[in-house]
Amino acid sequence: MTNIRLFYGSSKDFHSLLIQNQVENPTPFMELIRQYNVKVRANDTMGNKDAEFIRDEIENVVISTDDFASVTEHVISNFSNIVLLGHDIENLYIQNPPKRVEYSIRANFDEEEITEAKSPYFSPNTTEVTKLYSQLLTGKVVGQNNAKRESCVGLYKAAYHHQKRPTVMMFYGPSGVGKTELAKNISSFYHGKLTRIQFSMMQTEEAFKYVFGDEHARPSMARDLLSRESNIVLIDEFDKVSPSLYNVFYQMFDEGIFEDINYRVDVSSCMFILTSNFNNEETIASTVGLPIFSRIDQKIKFEKLTKDEISIVISSAFKRIMSELTPTDQTFIRNSELEDHYQENLQIFSNIRMLDSFIENDVYTMLLERQITINSSSDE
Repeated sequence: MTNIRLFYGSSKDFHSLLIQNQVENPTPFMELIRQYNVKVRANDTMGNKDAEFIRDEIENVVISTDDFASVTEHVISNFSNIVLLGHDIENLYIQNPPKRVEYSIRANFDEEEITEAKSPYFSPNTTEVTKLYSQLLTGKVVGQNNAKRESCVGLYKAAYHHQKRPTVMMFYGPSGVGKTELAKNISSFYHGKLTRIQFSMMQTEEAFKYVFGDEHARPSMARDLLSRESNIVLIDEFDKVSPSLYNVFYQMFDEGIFEDINYRVDVSSCMFILTSNFNNEETIASTVGLPIFSRIDQKIKFEKLTKDEISIVISSAFKRIMSELTPTDQTFIRNSELEDHYQENLQIFSNIRMLDSFIENDVYTMLLERQITINSSSDE
């Protein structure tokens, strides 16, 4: 009898499951495929279609999400044959099986052989959301106190009602003022790396395949959602999403279910954070349309940073960069008065994401030029 454990969730949690069950040196899926191909090839060569194969006893087989993403459609279609042909597997662990694979498993194995497990996503209570708010006020994101408060209002409401439908928030406002960074901070509190979906990087056809599914080897939104580490999902630059894809979000935001041709994902407890560069709610409504607009629970505006806030960002950036330098180089940069130059001209900066890279580039440019001068002097 084979014990089959279907696991739905992140690779981090799947790995923890394997450790918990003391799975050591498992046979990888690719080895099963190799053995299957050898046996089928040998059978075809001998011309004996009814041959009985010697059955190898295997203690543990582990199949991960990445394994499914790296095989051909033929492997997915012949999954049960690959697993069953010539093998007696004691324990089979499968992470995020595609729908066809799951159907095949349930058709070929008895229900008592199959168990399911899911990632134990952190779901805070109202006291913990209040704690998050306090942390955000003193955290890395400078300013935006109203946005921090409004974000926690949405999270508090979901916690209060033990909500079983997604919470949808839109962070809107200028670029580079902390929208993505705040989403990362919230996700970290929710015990996992932020799942970030970026439609601005995809043309229409690519986005269509990403959303509705294509070959298993291609990236897909369903697979990204299945593999999420926390229930915080960032859809970056939502204003770049093609209107032809909006119907997907209707169902996902309303019912908490997302399904493409390969996977079905439960996102009922997710917090979706949509970012955009809209200036006001009227523009949001006119651009995305009322059906999407009405499904956004919180419209949260991010403001341009004040001069005092930009000054804090500059100081923090220099502190971080200086901590990575040798004492000699730290002294050189301090004596250069580079930080003073930035502080005196802070009014020209608005995008703090770019500001950080500007400072880093200037620091290392000065260090390089100093080293070139030293080398030139030593050569003379």
